Amino acid sequence: MKARIREIIVTFALTIFVLFANSALAVEGGLGRPISGAAITPYAGLVPPEPGLAVTLGEAYYSGSISGPIPLGNFNLQVGIDMVASFTPIAVSYIWPTTGKEWNFASAISFPLCYVEVEADVSLGPLSARKTDHNFGLFDLAFTPIVASYHISQTDHVAFSFTFWAPTGEYDPNRLATLSLNNWTFIPGIAYTKIFPKQDIELTGIWQVQFYTGNPATNYQNGVLSDLEATLIKRFKGGAGIGVVGGWIKQLSDDSGPTADRFHGFSGRAFGVGPIVTYTTKIGKKSLLDLNARFIPEFGNERRVEGNLFQFYATLKF
Repeated sequence: MKARIREIIVTFALTIFVLFANSALAVEGGLGRPISGAAITPYAGLVPPEPGLAVTLGEAYYSGSISGPIPLGNFNLQVGIDMVASFTPIAVSYIWPTTGKEWNFASAISFPLCYVEVEADVSLGPLSARKTDHNFGLFDLAFTPIVASYHISQTDHVAFSFTFWAPTGEYDPNRLATLSLNNWTFIPGIAYTKIFPKQDIELTGIWQVQFYTGNPATNYQNGVLSDLEATLIKRFKGGAGIGVVGGWIKQLSDDSGPTADRFHGFSGRAFGVGPIVTYTTKIGKKSLLDLNARFIPEFGNERRVEGNLFQFYATLKF
């Protein structure tokens, strides 16, 4: 059984932390950084003991809408928005060498490319019109300086992480489609992974809390967000796996600032559940390739964009 567990750890625990640029809209705009079920990765609670470099290339397509009044930049949006976004994060992660057996550590950085298109009925003073805007370029930079994984046992693992986003993308409060949230975001997180080696089943959950600085261009302060996600995956001989992913996003505090006050805090929530498929294979003698795809439809959202997410990523560990 020990050999089988070691094979699981070496083969599947590749994507220690996928840094995913979730949106070009903030809570000031009805979305924020998280999208339901997008942040969790297989074996998120487990940093493997073998040191090395891993490169992740992802693609995420999100289409959604929100109705009713919504704060976004300098616009007065009374009937909501329709949006389409495509994200292509390029992430590099490194597993650090360690001498002990209980802890392993990793770091990661992500350079996300983004295309976003937004359509809305906008009002500027007495004038109103249907407006469409689109933009493409480099989104905000994301960096995870530390993921610390503690191996409770051979089948139980927990990981503590800290990620921050820098407002490096292009931002214009007079545009509907922007490439930045124009704030710093700090995200502590904890993940737990349980492995059932006889059944080849993995259960993973992750909880992250997102803290935003204010947007200096609009004097808008986003509230604190909670993002709780879980996945259950059954794997088969040959490297394939299939399972389910679920996510629950809940705003823990109201937005603040002059615009937020007019929207009574604009505090929202979101739910999403959908399938996930995985495949892992060796390339050469040392390299491993991990593929992951999921489809997450959202439902029951309040004061947040509601839509469908298709996400795919490939990770190569050297």
